[in-house]
Parts: sequence; structure tokens; C-alpha cells
Amino acid sequence: MNIVIQGLGEMGASLALILNQVADNHVIGIDINQNTLDYAIKHQIISESGSDLIMVADRADVIILATPINGIKESLKQLAGITLKPQVIVTDAGSTKNEILQVANKVLVDTAFIGGHAMAGTHKSGVAEANKDLYQQVPYFLIPNQVGKAYVERLKNIFKPLAADFTTIDVEAHDHLMAMISDVPHIAAFALMNTAVKQLGSFDNFGRYVAGGFTDTTRIAASDAKLWTDILLSNRESVLENNQALIDELQEINQTIADNDANKLQEMIQTAHDARQNLLSRKQHE
Repeated sequence: MNIVIQGLGEMGASLALILNQVADNHVIGIDINQNTLDYAIKHQIISESGSDLIMVADRADVIILATPINGIKESLKQLAGITLKPQVIVTDAGSTKNEILQVANKVLVDTAFIGGHAMAGTHKSGVAEANKDLYQQVPYFLIPNQVGKAYVERLKNIFKPLAADFTTIDVEAHDHLMAMISDVPHIAAFALMNTAVKQLGSFDNFGRYVAGGFTDTTRIAASDAKLWTDILLSNRESVLENNQALIDELQEINQTIADNDANKLQEMIQTAHDARQNLLSRKQHE
């Protein structure tokens, strides 16, 4: 089986590494960076390399688009202009889905497209971060949209070596969920890091005093700026709605402190504490 993966960052390279270990698979990696392709070949992450998706797409049984969201949309348009195998499955790894599904539905009318998004990955990036265990037991959303169940089951079978927890979900429900549990936390980390610098000056002025709370809360502020610009703008409506909810909560905490209302402040903190403990307990039992 020929599997073409465009974009060999952490997510795409990890997919390639896992799928390329299956004896019947031939993974072709596509990337604009020649050093990335050379590394992937040298470390057997892929079996074949190339810089142009269209040059190899007609050989593919599965095409995985693992570039930033704007790149995925552009690649879908390019794929629409060539003849693909009749039973090919095109999927992606974008973390928001609505814009991608809209493009796919418009241009890939005769090709099976299944939106994909795994709750995996770190703030790190690049082919050197390829990890054969990255997808194990993590939620992996599949958004089938206009394709039949048979295509979804076929993709699950192809992706079985990932050992992920596959879940089908509606596109709107997916993007609303991601806005709250992924997008807004990143915004909060970006904002806290920027605020600290504005309030305290260069990190050289306060970095040595930073303890676990600040470090843990701002860890994802080290995420790729271009990638997260694309993500946040591609999910604008849900991001704005959920980010406003966070702003409202912050304002309520601010007002409670201004009112010197110890009882209400403690209640708000206790509510967050209990919810966090419930989350940890559930994670430990999964």
C-alpha cells in the first residue's frame, strides 16, 4: 500500500514512522525542506521522499495532509486537478476542521475525504521529534462528513498500528470542543507570557525567580507561531466565543478580589480545584 504523507513535522513524521514499519506499506514523505527529507530517509521514517505532492499523488492509496491548515486547503485544491486512484482516501491532521471540510466538499466531489485530528503532539516541532508512541491511546477524531461508513472503517484499519482511540464526531462539535480545550489554553499561555514581559521587562529580569506554576502554565507558549496563527484564525467563531467566556471568568475573579469577597473567591477557587481533581482522577483510570 502506498501512503503519501505531506508535511514531516512532529505529527506527520510520527505517522510516517509508525506506518512505514508495516511490511506491506510504502510510505512516501513530501516536504519542502530537503534536510527534513534527508533525515527522514536516513532514519527510515519514510521509504521514499519528494518535494511535490502532485508528482506522487496518483500512486497513493492513502494521502495524509499534515501541513498547517492553509497548506492543507491548498493541497486539497491541487489534488482536485489530477486523477487519483478510484478508492483513494484523503485525510488530514489539522486541528480545526470546518474550513478544511468546506474546501474538501467543494473540490473533492469524487474522492473520499475524512477529516482527522489526533489529540497528540507537543509544543516541539520538526522531523527529529518523530515518536513511534505518539498516538498510543490518544483520542483520534475522524470527521467522515460525506463518505460512507466503509471508508471510515478502512481508514481505521490502515491506522490500526497507531494504537489510537478513534472517535467519529460532527465537524461543528469538534471545532467548538477544540476551541475550549486546546485553542483557548494556548491563547492564555501566549497572553500570560506576553503580560509577564510587559510587566516585568526582559525575561533576564525575572526568569531566575520563576517557579513551577509559571513554567507549567506557559509551557505551550513555546508552540510554533505560524501554526497557531493558522489554527486560531481558521476557527475564529468558536475561538472568540470561548475566549470571551474565559475573559468573563477572569473579570469576575478580578471583581471578586476588588470587592474583597473572601467567601466568593474561595468558592470559585474550590470549584476549579474540584473540577481539576475530577479530570486527573478520570485520566488516571483511563
